[in-house]
Amino acid sequence: MRSTGQFQPFEKELFRKDGSRVPVLLGGARFEGSDDQGVAAFVLDVSERKQAEERQRLLLNELNHRVKNTLAIVQAIAVQTLRMADSPRAFTDAFLARLLALSQTHNLLNETSWLGAGLRDIVCAELAPHADCDAERVRVTGEDVRLRPEAAVTLGMAFHELATNAAKYGALSQPSGRVAVTWNVSAQGHEPLLCLKWQETNGPPVRPPRRRGFGSRLIERDLQRQLTTEVRLDFLPEGVRCVMYLPLERVVAG
Repeated sequence: MRSTGQFQPFEKELFRKDGSRVPVLLGGARFEGSDDQGVAAFVLDVSERKQAEERQRLLLNELNHRVKNTLAIVQAIAVQTLRMADSPRAFTDAFLARLLALSQTHNLLNETSWLGAGLRDIVCAELAPHADCDAERVRVTGEDVRLRPEAAVTLGMAFHELATNAAKYGALSQPSGRVAVTWNVSAQGHEPLLCLKWQETNGPPVRPPRRRGFGSRLIERDLQRQLTTEVRLDFLPEGVRCVMYLPLERVVAG
């Protein structure tokens, strides 16, 4: 101000010679001394601060979106699990196991700041409660790919259901049983696809279920609606087989 030679700093956008904008902080103050006195002004480039504020805003928006999606998933899991459960104890066990499967995928995504998660890591995380991926009973083969967060969560839940079913009724319910999870990239028409296959062998004879449970509905309906071009879940006498064709651009992180 004229009366004091001071004014509160304020922000303004200036133009560089090349026409680009630059946010700056303008300020000034009077200085006094035994010999000299006057007014000093300063211009500070605050571009980095503005960029940090924008990144923080985007991260908060992403966090809010992620929390809403997670709550919606948990709600859907609770409703579907309750609908299929035969008893309160069965509901509790299945619901907690599915929440754990969801949290395992979230842990993998947290390691990359939610940029994606490796397909092999997801498969092995869901098989871990029942069998080691490096053990003789389980074979996981395929060039590792990093999945988008949405695809990682959905496939994590699908592998949890397949692994749980295999441990209760299928190949992982007896020592002789084997599980093979394989994938490769193929082309169907002009669209590159990730072909993913789950195959159980050497387990007890399989009979088709009398009713479709949570896992079957997730794989045959929700998975196909959200991610895949085609999904086939077959309860063959020699073992359960699930084949998925997933469009690369929809599931693989860039």
